[in-house]
Amino acid sequence: MRRKHILVTDDERNILRTLEFILEAANYRVSLADRGQKALEIILNNRDSDSHVDLLITDLQMPDMSGLTLIQELNKMGIDIPKMVITGHGSKDVVIHLMQNRCNDYMEKPIDDEELLKRVELLIQTGEKDQHKQQEI
Repeated sequence: MRRKHILVTDDERNILRTLEFILEAANYRVSLADRGQKALEIILNNRDSDSHVDLLITDLQMPDMSGLTLIQELNKMGIDIPKMVITGHGSKDVVIHLMQNRCNDYMEKPIDDEELLKRVELLIQTGEKDQHKQQEI
């Protein structure tokens, strides 16, 4: 059975490594990107392969491209994968704006491991259901 592929994007190396450790311990395949542009490249390069990205977890504030801009770029390209934003700088307005741009979930830093894994599993299940619906059409 194929391990689900999660792409984690954050400009803070310690956050990347922590999330990688948590997710790999739960048997997910994890790719890391320290910039939004690199995340786009990973998603596009794996788009039509068996190693396609099943879930994007991205920081909101990054130097080259914000998490919101990354999500908007994916939407423009018609890439419909579940998306979660993590940030230490959130507000109600930010959450509303993210959801309006088809972000599926949002978590505040510091991240609780158990809560993260629950949400990841739910998002991946939702993404699988959406993918099956699209194949039926």
